[in-house]
Amino acid sequence: MACPISAILNRNDQSPLQSRNSDVNKNDDKNGSIDLRTRNRAQSNLPQSTSSSATHIVLSEGKGSLYNRRTGKALDRVPILYTPPKSSPQVHSVESEPPSYELDFRKFSVFKALLNHPELVFEFAKHLEIEDLVSLYAISKDFHSLANSRFTTLILSQSVRKAPESSRTFVFRCYKPLCQRDPAARPLDAAPDEVRWVPSLRWLRMIVFRERVVGEIITCLSAEGHFMPKRASLVIKKIWFTIDHGANLHRIGIFHNRGFWTDEDLYVATLFFIKLDMRFTHPITGSGERGMRSMLLGQRSLSTLLRVLKRREMCSQLDLLRMIVEWKYRPSPRHAKMSILGVPPGKIGKLRYEGWGKTKQLFVQIDQLVMSEAIRRGLDIHEHYLDMFLYGYVNKTTFEDVWHTEGPPDNDETEDEVESASEVDENEMEESKSGMEG
Repeated sequence: MACPISAILNRNDQSPLQSRNSDVNKNDDKNGSIDLRTRNRAQSNLPQSTSSSATHIVLSEGKGSLYNRRTGKALDRVPILYTPPKSSPQVHSVESEPPSYELDFRKFSVFKALLNHPELVFEFAKHLEIEDLVSLYAISKDFHSLANSRFTTLILSQSVRKAPESSRTFVFRCYKPLCQRDPAARPLDAAPDEVRWVPSLRWLRMIVFRERVVGEIITCLSAEGHFMPKRASLVIKKIWFTIDHGANLHRIGIFHNRGFWTDEDLYVATLFFIKLDMRFTHPITGSGERGMRSMLLGQRSLSTLLRVLKRREMCSQLDLLRMIVEWKYRPSPRHAKMSILGVPPGKIGKLRYEGWGKTKQLFVQIDQLVMSEAIRRGLDIHEHYLDMFLYGYVNKTTFEDVWHTEGPPDNDETEDEVESASEVDENEMEESKSGMEG
């Protein structure tokens, strides 16, 4: 059988045929493993050349058989050639030089060979999961150095591939605690003496988590028969982005930005609020509570809304009372330093104040801001309430019922993964929100 080519080229050999014949003769005399007929056949198949630049192929000792490069065939029953000493100036063996990833097949590494092509490395990194990317960045020194040279490109390419809408909505410049200094030490354009800020792996984890949470919120509503338009995913992310700001002034300024909150976005946001009210109330008996929507949108993260829709949180009346206490309960002076229903005194009634309890100014809730901005723009959204109630059920053109034959997409993510991801998101967002307030 033909062995892999583990040889290097020597262009200074003046008599390739004579050298090969002498190697064969040495092996013949040494072990007598080849007869005269086989040796003549081997010699006849060797390339005939008298040029001084002829190629001399020498295989490593104990590996493979002689290979005819011109015919592309291996010579049968040819003994392994003798490897000259490393000090020989005429012939070089594989062991006489440092191993090359392209030539030494015994030590070949696909990943190390890939590192020689940075463009391929970044294309390869785009297809990695975040945890795999973090592990590779931590354990590979070569990849670590290469990633630091183009860190912003690495993170943004991952974000655009895994969470395109979230990467445009949750701009990393608005989350300074989730950013880091450029590892390549590139300066700011406005301040050449200062190193610029770039997105970090923590920001990448946050937007991927939020992309998944928003998709699952829409899926949970659809599973209960409350369907949303395609733009709802982007609108819910904008609501979440607005919630991240802990001051009324900032929130109002965001809603006044017509480039960010368009008229269509205000309409879809109102539709989303109505669908939440329909989910938390019974259409026939009227049981339920409309205040659930305001309370859940008043939390610091929409991951709480997802856990409630999945019935993993607030599954009992006691859990509901605890959330109410944490949201807007005002304890009497004698209970000011006491825990209520297991809620620590430092968290009682804090979620309704600016900065989540750092000031005494009440928050303007997100649903109220949407209504106020719609009135300020003169959109008359109240005239479309009936259409919003019927959205997903009745065709506006034919007035016939809309039958949805496709169910919600399956979610293979386990409950532990959702809970662990939400804990990571909440911990990171506490730092981010504190940075925004500063």
